[in-house]
Amino acid sequence: MRSWEIAQAWFEMCRTGDEERFAELTTEDFMYHGPGGIGDRTTFIDWLHWYPTAFADQRPSLEDVIASGDRLVVRYVVRSTYQGGYLELPPRGQHVEETGIIIYRLDDGRVAETWFEGNDLEVAQQLGGRVALT
Repeated sequence: MRSWEIAQAWFEMCRTGDEERFAELTTEDFMYHGPGGIGDRTTFIDWLHWYPTAFADQRPSLEDVIASGDRLVVRYVVRSTYQGGYLELPPRGQHVEETGIIIYRLDDGRVAETWFEGNDLEVAQQLGGRVALT
């Protein structure tokens, strides 16, 4: 599978919560790095089940896809409708725009590791969340 196809398949998997597709796309020792720390296959699958239920009607747009060696970098925008379950913020059918960058490490055409940086604070603010300074 080519880099663009891997990126498209990844976002489709996240949009649908497809655990079987996750197994096809990743290595057995898959690891991810993100704002919540480091996780393995099990913790990512938990997130994969949660994400499309909290943010429905996802419309991902891959803005940049850059490949070099065993690395794949994707800058993206995902537009969705909030359904609840994020930071205890109440759902009101809000439309959300999430942006971020994911770096993938590939091993023999499969995703072995990811690093994720997203606009979580902006997503929370779009949902009515506020930063409290103490």
